[in-house]
Amino acid sequence: MIEFKGLSKIFPQTGAGLGTISTVIESGEWVTLLGPSGCGKTTLLKLVAGLEDETSGEIRSPFQKNEMSFVFQESALLPWKTVAQNIVLPLTLRGVDEKVALEKARPWVQKLRIERFMQSKPHELSGGLKMRVSLARALITEPKLLLLDEPFAALDEPIRIELGMELRELWKTLRPTILMVTHSITEGLWLCDRALIFQGQPGKVVLDQKMDLGMDRPLSLRGDAHFLSTVEACFNLLKGES
Repeated sequence: MIEFKGLSKIFPQTGAGLGTISTVIESGEWVTLLGPSGCGKTTLLKLVAGLEDETSGEIRSPFQKNEMSFVFQESALLPWKTVAQNIVLPLTLRGVDEKVALEKARPWVQKLRIERFMQSKPHELSGGLKMRVSLARALITEPKLLLLDEPFAALDEPIRIELGMELRELWKTLRPTILMVTHSITEGLWLCDRALIFQGQPGKVVLDQKMDLGMDRPLSLRGDAHFLSTVEACFNLLKGES
């Protein structure tokens, strides 16, 4: 599990950032972080990844850097490399032979349906395809911790929904711990086991919401009355209503 003990990260120039947070993320749990821009959601991911230093408090995490994958809002693909080379990069950087790495990538390439684009360059791909490549690159190492920072933000709604369902299926197979930032309340609650709702600058957790919706998350669930009432409650909280 990951434990946050009085953790905070305040940026002195603005006073914004992440306010004090103390909670535990269980192993294999999918946690969505919801809240307005500037409340510290991405900062929390960077703290977990070791990309930022905390102002106070501590993180206790069992995960080593080689057990984590970070999927950014932008696909961050290397433009001079092919799709195949981008996907296997985390393994080739560790000294794995490219042919061996490509074989290891095959299941994820098939599941994400990007086989016919393997020799393409990133500029030849749509936004949705770039994100599939980015996800394949993140999953090739079979991470124990997956950090997702608005991974679907630039995509059209049908593609967002499709990739969300695919990622949920992959999560059921690998069962990594997932921390996901999104500005879509519906998307975030639909995919996760638990949601942390942030408010303020610096941001603080104002609601810790379990989502007991079962392992399978069909699209029809988004129209369920109980689910919609939870979405509405989170929406009201995020716009400052009690």
